[in-house]
Amino acid sequence: MRTIVRAAFVPFIVFASVAVVGVSAAACGDDDGDGVVEVIGQTPEVEGDPDPEADPDPEADPEALVEITPAPKPADAAQVDVALKEWEIVVSQASVAAGEVYFLVTNEGPDDAHEFVVIRSDLDPGSMPVEDGSVPEDEVDLLAEIEPFPVGSTGSLTLDLEPGNYVLICNIAELEDGEIESHYQEGMHAAFTVE
Repeated sequence: MRTIVRAAFVPFIVFASVAVVGVSAAACGDDDGDGVVEVIGQTPEVEGDPDPEADPDPEADPEALVEITPAPKPADAAQVDVALKEWEIVVSQASVAAGEVYFLVTNEGPDDAHEFVVIRSDLDPGSMPVEDGSVPEDEVDLLAEIEPFPVGSTGSLTLDLEPGNYVLICNIAELEDGEIESHYQEGMHAAFTVE
């Protein structure tokens, strides 16, 4: 039996109807001193119960994970293709120029739901703090994420990123046969640089 354990939710989770194409939100983390990174657009989410404890085993309930569709790529955004799979994150390029970045993220599984989290950090990707198998999202400079989505699905996230170092992770920790299986600690992290 698997149970998803989450450290915290992103403070700016936005629920929208499937018809919505883009979302704008603010979060901390840039270098110009105003503390704002703009989320240009991301895969829309369907309104649901935001409490992970309400359904502790989304893989056992096919209704718990919603099929997602990527938002269209903005014309001037740099595209970075990302593959999430047990147990790695593969990016098409490790660095891009500052500005709009369109992450096109596919869950290649083969077995598990994954999520995509963008964190601004100078730490080595494998050296993030961990509590109960997850990186505590309220203790890092988390910019945005695509919540857990099923194998075979593709989602997107567009961010206006300042120059700096970033870490891309899957932050799911599952209780499997009484043991915590941390996707992050299994190797689902990658360095990403904005120049």
